[in-house]
Amino acid sequence: MRALLSALLLLPACFDRDGYEFVPGPDPNNPGLVHLGELTISPVDAITDNVIYGTLGPVEPGKYGGATASFIGTGGEVCVWVDPEAVFWNQAIAIQGKNNSYAYPDNVWDDGDLDLEVGLSAFYTGSPGVELGDFKAVFEDSLGNESYIEFNECTIADWYGQSGGHAGRGSVEFCTIDTSAHPGKEYTIVLETFSLPLDDFSLGYGLVVFEGDCNSVNDVGYRVTSPAGNSVTISASYPTGECLLRNEAGSADFTELELAYCADEQTYYCCTNPDNSSCADEDVEDNDICPEEYINDFGQ
Repeated sequence: MRALLSALLLLPACFDRDGYEFVPGPDPNNPGLVHLGELTISPVDAITDNVIYGTLGPVEPGKYGGATASFIGTGGEVCVWVDPEAVFWNQAIAIQGKNNSYAYPDNVWDDGDLDLEVGLSAFYTGSPGVELGDFKAVFEDSLGNESYIEFNECTIADWYGQSGGHAGRGSVEFCTIDTSAHPGKEYTIVLETFSLPLDDFSLGYGLVVFEGDCNSVNDVGYRVTSPAGNSVTISASYPTGECLLRNEAGSADFTELELAYCADEQTYYCCTNPDNSSCADEDVEDNDICPEEYINDFGQ
């Protein structure tokens, strides 16, 4: 009975909490909602000449955060490509047939997520730099039934090639926009903040718009060299697409891990560089995480 009375006396204290103490407040150094203006469309062989790098912070509770930008339709295909901080992979923990490239766990604390949408500015419902919107319009039929019409032209394929998804935490998102029906018209890009990194609540990103289909990067032959010395060709696929726009996190530690990730070498890299702040804090003596034979094979 005494325990019940104590619990009842403490119960009102729970109603004094609204949860706002667990929600990060706006950061004056990194606004949560920005408009980047009109972007220059790069040739596919000079993509990195016009990359926009930025950082998004939290917004006030109840509001949507993110970044918007615009570009003018060329009359042909245009690729919109965004790379949010940082990189993410699922740890391989299987006893049999484990992929040792993914044996080391990802540091999830530095990962965020941006969801990409693109459409004609005429259909955008938001106010750039003031309020984030989308490309949905309400249609009412003769019976008064309302339904949404979707004007988002950014189709993102998932892991299985199906459209309508988003790439997820720390992953590149891109889509090809056919502007042939609207040359010279303005398009709006929406980068909606789905999640912020939990280590600092600041989400770095890289954004670029370039000519042609997004898969055209496969034909140009962009290459990077991994920390293990392997040459990797960048393409519009997982995981090499991560290295088209590099170092969106703005740190030397992340730059090396990103290159290793593009080559499926993150286990080797993190096991041999345990002090790298972008690697998860793990016991590298654990052979389940750093298989000796796997590390030796890379060292040869």
